[in-house]
Amino acid sequence: MKDRGFSWSKCTGIALAILLLVPALAAAQEDLPAPQFLFRQDDRLVLLDGYTGETSELPFAVTALDQFAWSPDGRYLLALLREEDGRSSCLNLYDVDALAWIDDQPVSCGLGQALFTSDSTRIFYATNDEINGTLWEYDLADAASQELYQTTSGTDLNPSWINHLEWSPTEFYLTFLNNHQIMGGTLNSLVVMNARHHTYISLSAPDTYYASYYPTWSADDAWFLVKLKDEHVTNGVMPVTNHEGDVYVVNTESGDSVRLTYTPGVSERNVHWTDDGGIAYSVFTEQKTTLTLEEALDVPEVPASEIVTPEPIDPQEYFRPTDTSDNGLRSPDPNITTWVTSDGHGQTLLSIGGYSADFSIPIADPTMDSSILIGWRPTDVSYPLG
Repeated sequence: MKDRGFSWSKCTGIALAILLLVPALAAAQEDLPAPQFLFRQDDRLVLLDGYTGETSELPFAVTALDQFAWSPDGRYLLALLREEDGRSSCLNLYDVDALAWIDDQPVSCGLGQALFTSDSTRIFYATNDEINGTLWEYDLADAASQELYQTTSGTDLNPSWINHLEWSPTEFYLTFLNNHQIMGGTLNSLVVMNARHHTYISLSAPDTYYASYYPTWSADDAWFLVKLKDEHVTNGVMPVTNHEGDVYVVNTESGDSVRLTYTPGVSERNVHWTDDGGIAYSVFTEQKTTLTLEEALDVPEVPASEIVTPEPIDPQEYFRPTDTSDNGLRSPDPNITTWVTSDGHGQTLLSIGGYSADFSIPIADPTMDSSILIGWRPTDVSYPLG
């Protein structure tokens, strides 16, 4: 029978293999371009070398109101440069390697938001004038924009606009809100657009006043779940409601929907798709009990064997790790990461390293200014895991 127990010779062999692997990994990383992290420092954008900590400024000034995001391929910075009116922005693209704007003139102005497609070939953006909002698609190859959708209910006194552009998980669909201002609030509808064919559906809550929409997508984005409410606004300042909403399942292409629950006074939570494509949610109800003191003192004791106790929880299931993929701090090189700390004396530090900081740079507090951290530059380089 073969020996499957502990062996010092095996342990020594593993240790030797690790020692040989470390120099090989270091040599491999030396041949790879360093990942780059972008942040704002005062009125400049700064590129930081993830291996050496060296920094270089991009040659143009920025303000705290300007917004920047990497294109998915890491070639461009999508820039929303705030206009003088302070209410909207102009869209332009900056080629980081060429250190130049793609054009002296912006792609468009009057913007509130813009999103790249995952292949970095197109940008969807919304413009809003004093009356209505318009959704556009900009093709980088043609350097041209195409109008896709426009609100039509706006007037000088009651304008309409587009906001909250978001991708579905597969990025086959784009969602956004069609908002129409009325006295004291807005009427809101959800629009779901096929990003390739530009067809779309509209979805409205039973009462669109202050309505909000948070789709939960199926694995293939062919369907989504959504809770729709009658808001029952009872306060002139904030939308206060006792309506908990009901769950609907909606076909993404046709817009056909089926109402799954008819209990607006009951809260359905954790609405989600199961791994096998089913629909699941939890219902929470409140049972109120009132006892006189005499009744309370006369409650009979229940034997321990008759007390229904909950099943033990699985710690791995209960304490799910936080996904940091969307906060701009996950490095393309899995051996290093970025984090923000305080030195205990009022100074905020941007640190980069492995298990401990290899170097730290003073920055403005990103919790007070969300435009400080832009994030790691996307790359198709495959970094080895060490």
